[in-house]
Amino acid sequence: MKINKSILAAVLGLGVAGVAQAGTVYITGSSAARSTVQATLITPGVVFQATPAYTVYQGGTTGNNAGNGGNYMGFVGLDLNGNPLTVQCHWTGSEQGVKDAALGQNNTFIAAGLLDGADHGINVPASFDTAQVDLAMADNDQQFSRTKTPAVGAKSQVGVITFAWVRNPGLWTGTNVSSSQIIQALTGYAPRSVFSGNTADVNDYVYVSGRDAFSGTRVNAYGDSGFGILTSPGQVEVNKTTGDLQADTDFNGTPGVYQGDIGFSSGGTLAGTLGVNTVGKSDANALGGSGGYSVIGYLSRGDADTAIAAGAKECSYNGVPFSRDGIIEGAYSFWGYEYIMSRSGVGAQALAAYNGLKATATGIPHVAGHSSTKFLPVSDMDCQRSGPNGVVQHN
Repeated sequence: MKINKSILAAVLGLGVAGVAQAGTVYITGSSAARSTVQATLITPGVVFQATPAYTVYQGGTTGNNAGNGGNYMGFVGLDLNGNPLTVQCHWTGSEQGVKDAALGQNNTFIAAGLLDGADHGINVPASFDTAQVDLAMADNDQQFSRTKTPAVGAKSQVGVITFAWVRNPGLWTGTNVSSSQIIQALTGYAPRSVFSGNTADVNDYVYVSGRDAFSGTRVNAYGDSGFGILTSPGQVEVNKTTGDLQADTDFNGTPGVYQGDIGFSSGGTLAGTLGVNTVGKSDANALGGSGGYSVIGYLSRGDADTAIAAGAKECSYNGVPFSRDGIIEGAYSFWGYEYIMSRSGVGAQALAAYNGLKATATGIPHVAGHSSTKFLPVSDMDCQRSGPNGVVQHN
């Protein structure tokens, strides 16, 4: 913390000549990739000369190294040429990131005056700056997105992002989900018997709780299961406080709607709801009454770990448990390629940041995510696929 604050003070205290060379790079996109991006940005010699001071809002935990849960991040230091550099991140989802990069759209970021080098836990910034997005992380190539044109300025594959299915502590207590079960539940609901195989389990239901249409995690979940990347789902949200189904107020603002093309903008927020016990809770769709219901959800590996810590249970997928070796060899198929994209015409500092993040594709060990199961270098893979809905094939 002392080192970071010293860097921050030094950068902010530069004279007019130094400030004239200062720049800000704005990054958005995949919340699933945020911890890997953070690990890259704070590694000296990649984008910054030394570990930058960094500020985190929303989703962090105590301590300055807890920013991998934050939806808003700000990094302040010197670039590799010694010029003042600020990197601002707002993780709005892969699909939104692709759209921002392709169309050169604006997004919101931490107000410059709030970049104090501190971790603000679950808080959100008190004020924001609006700026044009320079770079975006995406869990899928642009050709599999909702914004296929115009083309982004540049793009590069930077690794493999991994995902998992979990279930909440509901009436269904199984440990495996299949593509067929997922597809049935995504159409609105599936009787518990579809998951349990018990003919008596027909009076309560299993739902899918997931992400909104701006999410790359959703693209991969829908593509790999065979539901269809752009197919409109029947998803639900769980009220984290009561355990009842949550009326949709955050997506289209329609009161009394509990099921449809609704979902969370953040994987971390979704993860928190999947630990809630729904036995005996109200099924507001009036399908199962008040006897309770069950929920399955799709998450990035990091957010799945958060959900499990909150009380959810991890599920095998099509009979295969999540494992690093299973992903590398092609036995476990719920993963996708991670991309970095730029808008057309970005400046020199944005291009340098793009190249620093792009270097993750080679498996350089300075990226902490490469030693985990959250984010794998492409060079480790013994299999490949054409996209989120492509068949995984061993090399």
